[in-house]
Order: sequence, then structure tokens, then C-alpha cells
Amino acid sequence: VHASTFKDVYSFGILLLEMIIGKRPTDFMFEGGCSIINFVERNFPDQVLRIIDAYLQEECKSFIKAMAVTESEVYQCVLSLVRVALACTRPFPRERMNMREVAINLHAIRKTYVAAIK
Repeated sequence: VHASTFKDVYSFGILLLEMIIGKRPTDFMFEGGCSIINFVERNFPDQVLRIIDAYLQEECKSFIKAMAVTESEVYQCVLSLVRVALACTRPFPRERMNMREVAINLHAIRKTYVAAIK
């Protein structure tokens, strides 16, 4: 087994999923064939706001109230982040985004979100 950037991209995707849903891949809920990846995939896109971390949910609600941001703008941001994470964790390494694509996507998500809150 040799090191490759594909593994780094996969690890980054897992880390991003952990941050979004507030669970580790070793959480007890990911047993019996369920993984953090297929858990998120099963809930994406329709139920994604139900599975995000409780603190992040509260942060989103507070942010919507404090700023002139709609729920759909917040939802689109979360969807975009989850989409990037899932693209990093595809089963076949050659199907994964490379880190340059990840950075471009994350920058675009941030730019869109910042424009929405101005």
C-alpha cells in the first residue's frame, strides 16, 4: 500500500462530514454496515437539515434571525458543503475531487454565502 493524495481527499471528506453532522465515524450508530458516509447519503438532500449537528442547527437558526438570510440560502450552503464532502469520499479514488477542486468549491460556497448575507 502506498500513500496517495486520494487518501488525503477521502480523509478530508470524512472530517468535513464529522464537522457537519457532529458525529465521528466510530460512533455507535455506525455499526452493522452503516457508515458515516451512507448515513449522510441516505439523508441527502431532503433530510440533511435534520442530521446536521445540533449546535450547527442552532447556529443556523440564530444566523437566519440575526441577518437578512433566508432558510433556503442556509440550506443551499449546507447542501453544497455536504456535496463536497460526499464527492471526497467516493468509493473509487479516481472518482473523488482533488484538493484543488475542493478548494475551488469551498471558495465558491463561501463567496455565494457572503454575497447572500450582504
